[in-house]
Amino acid sequence: MMSEKKQAIETVLNQEVVGTTLPTAFEVYTKKLFGEERYNVFCKGLQQPSPVSIRLNPFKTSETAKVANSFAPTPVAWCKEGFYLNARPNFTFDPLLHAGAYYVQEASSMFLSHVLRYLVKRPVALLDLCAAPGGKTTCARTSVPEESIVFSNEPINKRAQILAENVQKFGHSDVVVTNNYPGDYKKTKLAFDVIVADVPCSGEGMFRKDPQAIAEWSEQNVANCWQLQRTIIADIWDNLKPGGLLIYSTCTFNAHENEENIAWILSEYDAELLEVPTEKDWNITGSLIENPLKAGEPFPVYRFIPGFTQGEGLFMAIIKKGGTSTDLEPNAEKLVAEANKKMKVMVHGVKQGTMKGKKTIPDHSLALSENGDRSAFADVEIDYDTAIKYLRHEAIVLPTTAPKGIVTLVYRGYALGFANNLGNRANNLYPQEWRIKSSHIPNEQIILI
Repeated sequence: MMSEKKQAIETVLNQEVVGTTLPTAFEVYTKKLFGEERYNVFCKGLQQPSPVSIRLNPFKTSETAKVANSFAPTPVAWCKEGFYLNARPNFTFDPLLHAGAYYVQEASSMFLSHVLRYLVKRPVALLDLCAAPGGKTTCARTSVPEESIVFSNEPINKRAQILAENVQKFGHSDVVVTNNYPGDYKKTKLAFDVIVADVPCSGEGMFRKDPQAIAEWSEQNVANCWQLQRTIIADIWDNLKPGGLLIYSTCTFNAHENEENIAWILSEYDAELLEVPTEKDWNITGSLIENPLKAGEPFPVYRFIPGFTQGEGLFMAIIKKGGTSTDLEPNAEKLVAEANKKMKVMVHGVKQGTMKGKKTIPDHSLALSENGDRSAFADVEIDYDTAIKYLRHEAIVLPTTAPKGIVTLVYRGYALGFANNLGNRANNLYPQEWRIKSSHIPNEQIILI
């Protein structure tokens, strides 16, 4: 039977948090963790619309590229490529999204850019362990030195396919997409300078954005998650080089999956927490539990809480493994070769084309690659309506001036993919599995950049 004290607490909470449908157990625990004042600000934040944010792809956009003024763009303070928008367009019907000119990413998760740019000053081998749909991978590839190699992994095959698609659209050749479990990586003994572990979590930080996350929440799921997270870290720890960085993150609020897991890592392994500078007006919150470390040792962690920071819920901590690595430069060729032997590699660079009769059909990855050689294929600029038809994998007709044969279709200067121009019509070579499935017809074209 519920105690009178607990009933009283819940009554107060239900009065203060008008219009929410948060689980009672979540409310009771989180109010205790946050403190009453912070909790009330958080609840007000949940009533506000989720911020809309994108991150430009610097490998495809010029330094002078700007987000259209009609969206009143404002910079994301901790990521130079990130921008908030004043409205959410139907991104699906913007051809430049499919061309990889930008990525729609939640602003809080862009904090990874700030962390990597501050701490990583030389080329590294980086593993994004739980990577789908690709936001952190593309953010990481943008933020580390150019000569780095990035592995992007997703254990669930369906999600890995989405990850592979987004990485190909991003267009950087030095990204390897794998479809494996952390335990598989452990067996390979592949060594990385940086491991980004955005571990599966209870998803409390998505409550405002995703009502399904509320429906799926339970105390048991929280318990399952913090235990799974420890298993994942244990599986991957030996793949981190001595002196390497583990960037641990979740999109949840409770301390069990956050501070308590960080304390566990520090007690279980030879490791220390690193601090990165932040600005006061970013309104990032630190640890919400009593410092679990020895007296005098700092416990820097980074919490993004709706109502305080302009973004969804995020927790992040940066852990440095003890020791010093003797490998100063990543051996990308060796890593990729080992991965091809021991892992399920889905994407790396430009795939080979296929023969159809006497003609070679180039792979779509070539069209989207930022450094691929497309000189054998003429560029054909197309209008918005043709671009949408192409992205739907529908029949298209190209301008009469377009040469016959394989051509690269370009929209506003950005490559979308290949078509085989027959003159009176063109064979649509856009990947069937990537097509826009919606039958909606936009009233007007979206011009975001």
